[in-house]
Parts: sequence; structure tokens; C-alpha cells
Amino acid sequence: MCHPRLHALLLGCLTSALIGTTVTAQSPPPSSTAPTEWTLDDVLTAVLAQHPLVQAARAQVSAAEGSRQTAATFPNPIATYWMENAPFPGQAPISLDRETSVYATLPLEPFLQRSSRLAQVNGEIRAAQGTVTRAEQQVALEAAHAFYRVALAQASVDAVRENRAAVEQFVGYLRTRVAQGANPEGELIRVEVERDRVDSDVTLAEVDLFRAQAALRPFLGETGPSLVTLRVTNVSLAPDTAPLPALNDLTTHALQHRSELLVARAKVDAAAGTIAVERSLLIRQLGATFGVKRTAGTTAMVAGVSLAVPLFDQNRGQIQRATGERLAAEQELRWLERTVAGELDAAYHATGRLAAQVVAMRPTFVSRAEESQRIAVAAYQEGAAPLLQVLDASRALTDARLTMARLLVAADESLFELGVTAGYDAKTAARLGRTTSVGTAGPRLDGGFR
Repeated sequence: MCHPRLHALLLGCLTSALIGTTVTAQSPPPSSTAPTEWTLDDVLTAVLAQHPLVQAARAQVSAAEGSRQTAATFPNPIATYWMENAPFPGQAPISLDRETSVYATLPLEPFLQRSSRLAQVNGEIRAAQGTVTRAEQQVALEAAHAFYRVALAQASVDAVRENRAAVEQFVGYLRTRVAQGANPEGELIRVEVERDRVDSDVTLAEVDLFRAQAALRPFLGETGPSLVTLRVTNVSLAPDTAPLPALNDLTTHALQHRSELLVARAKVDAAAGTIAVERSLLIRQLGATFGVKRTAGTTAMVAGVSLAVPLFDQNRGQIQRATGERLAAEQELRWLERTVAGELDAAYHATGRLAAQVVAMRPTFVSRAEESQRIAVAAYQEGAAPLLQVLDASRALTDARLTMARLLVAADESLFELGVTAGYDAKTAARLGRTTSVGTAGPRLDGGFR
């Protein structure tokens, strides 16, 4: 059962805006193309439209449909022309009357197997269709992970750049104070060392952003933006965000719509069709023959039925094999149902836990770090605090901003993963618990990354 406070915590989390638009690690020259901002919905649209793995899965559906066409096609008749009592070339005529026959044999075995083969192929088609859904969800998850990695990297770049700007401002302040003889030069040198360290942090953050952009870039297609212009932005979560469904409802939906379960059930149905096909093979080489026979100017009808008598080979081995494969498919389906239920339970409570932490930290976490920095700077200017206290407060503020960014991105990413785990398609999962205004840029996070 779901914790009674979970919905309220999720609602409070989702009404907070996540990380917004940030600058790229390297500013393009003024003449270059303006950066393109990609929302999660934009990324999912691009992935589902052109990803090679999704296209490959759809091609497998076409192949399975070809098998159904073959299974539904009627067999071709076998035409025979037969002649008897004819002399060999160069031989003298013989006294027997020549007999000629023309007849056709229609194989009846495929008619007996047609319904079972169609059931088998239909199961294979449903399995292929489920594979398409699974491929779409898998590439959507990978693309979403890459999207949120870029979002977090952009927030990290913003945080360290703002810290660098603050340190630069402090360096200018101390230079003036040292020139006036109000502060020792050693403090200026110490702050300049800190500035160089922060510059290294900025460089490392920009490198991480480049790598995150490079991981996202392949999902956007062959004509997507360059790394320099690639930017992402999160959606706006409005105050009227809808609460999540209950855990039991999500579990029911997952058991009915998860792609793995759809594929497993289709394989069970296909295995049942295979059993029926193998049983129908007890009667083999069954055919009906009809034609005419002409002897000494007399025309007579030819008709008959032929079949292989199942005296020794009754296809028991293949029936046993098909039955065992169906039992194995059923047991795999049962295990998948348990696994899916467990995954959804974990994803649901993880999302709730992240939501609760966001609700607890967002109002005051970053603002308290900012206030601590302001107090430390003011105390230092009054001579009541050492320089190291100011530097520690500056680092603490940067850490607080990064921590809040990680938490918000983790909460949003967890919500998307919950939707996919519940069996929703990628676009619906991106809107789970949100309003339908997906694709619009949201406001920046209160607490400041700028």
C-alpha cells in the first residue's frame, strides 16, 4: 500500500520548477547559429522518429507479417500428365492401346494446419510488436538519461561560473584594500590562488558538459545541433499538476502494458500455436487427386486420396518439444510479472522519497548558504572573521547549489523512469504527474544558479 503522505509529497515536488535554461560551456562567436534549446519532449520525438534500433524492431514486425501472409496462402495444386503403353523411340509399334492421363493433386495438409499456423504467426507478430515497444522505451530511457546528464552539467557550469565571478569580485576588492594598506598582501595572494582553483573547477565542469552533450547528440539524428549550440531545458511544472495514480493502479497498468510482459504473453500464445501445428502434422502428405484418363478412345475419370499412414512416426517427439517450450514460456512470464511488480514498487517509493527531500530542502537550503556567505563577507569586512571563513562560505554555497541541482534532476528523472516502469509509452511517461504543457521552458530554480 502507498504511504498516505506520498501523493502530497509528490505533488509538492512536482510543483517546484526544475533546472531551467543554462549557458553552454563555450560561447559561440557572434556570427554562429543561435543555440537550440531541447526539451525532453523534443528529444523523445527525435529519438522515436529515427533511432536505428527502433527502425530495426519495426522491420522485424514487417518480417513477421510476411510469415502470416505465407501461412494464410492456399497451397498450389500439382499437375501431372501420365502416358502408358507408348513405344520407345525407334521401336516398332506395340499391340497395347496407349493410355494417357491428365490429373491434378491438391495438397490438403496445409488446410488442416492453416488455423494453427495462423495462431502461431499471430503470436509471433504480437511478440515483434512488443519488441518495438520495448525498443522505444529502452532508447527513450537512454536518451532521457543523456538529457538529464546535460541538464545537470549545465547547472554545474552555472554554479562554478557564478562562484568564479564572486571570487573575481573579491580579488578586486582586496587589491584596492591592499593598495590602500588596509589589508596584508598575503590575503590577496591567497584569494588569487582560490581564483585559480575555481578556474580549474570551471574548466572541468565545461569538459563534463562537452562529454554530456556528446552523449546526447547521437539521439538527435544526423542533422542535429553541434555540441557548441546544443542546450537543454526542463519543462515547467505548473501548480495544478495532477497527482500520481495509486501504486496499485500503476501496478495493474504495468502488468497489462509492460513491453516485456506483452512479448512474453505473445510467446506463450505462439508456443500454443506451435503445439497445434505439431499435432496437425500427425496427418502428412494428404492430397486429393482428380483428372481424366483416355484409353482406346474412351475417356474415364481419375480420382483419389493419398496420405502417409502414421504407423511409426506420430510426431510425438516434436509435440513434447513444443509442449515443453510452452511451459518454459509460461514460467518465464510468471517471473517477469514478479520482477515488474518489484521494479515498480521500488521506482514508486524512490520517486516519493526524492519528492519529500525536495519539499524539505528547496525553500531554505540554498538561501541559507547564500545568507551564510553574506554574513561571512560582512564579518570579514568588519574585521570580525578570517579570510578562510569567507572562502569556506563561498565553497559551501557552490556545493549547496550543486546539491540542489542534483536532487531536482534526480527527482524529475525518477518520475520519468516511473512512467516507463509502469508501462506507459515514452511521451506519456514524460507527462506522468504533470500538466500537458510539455515542451515549454520553465522558470529558473529559486535559490539561484545565476
